[in-house]
Amino acid sequence: MSKKLLIEGMKCIHCKQNLKDALTEDIDGVEVLDISIEEGYALVNMNEDVHINDIKNIVEDLGFKLIDVK
Repeated sequence: MSKKLLIEGMKCIHCKQNLKDALTEDIDGVEVLDISIEEGYALVNMNEDVHINDIKNIVEDLGFKLIDVK
């Protein structure tokens, strides 16, 4: 299933790459489709067994804030 993660705090290309790496390497079943620094979102495909709390923890460990999931 595809989800749009609204994320606050991404400022640069390194933020984008760190988020992509963390989501795909630390959580099985997550594929990053797109990340927009300017618009503050990450579009991901994720398996049904992936929990949003796991994604939230990764995002917050990187110093960002998960605002909403759509």
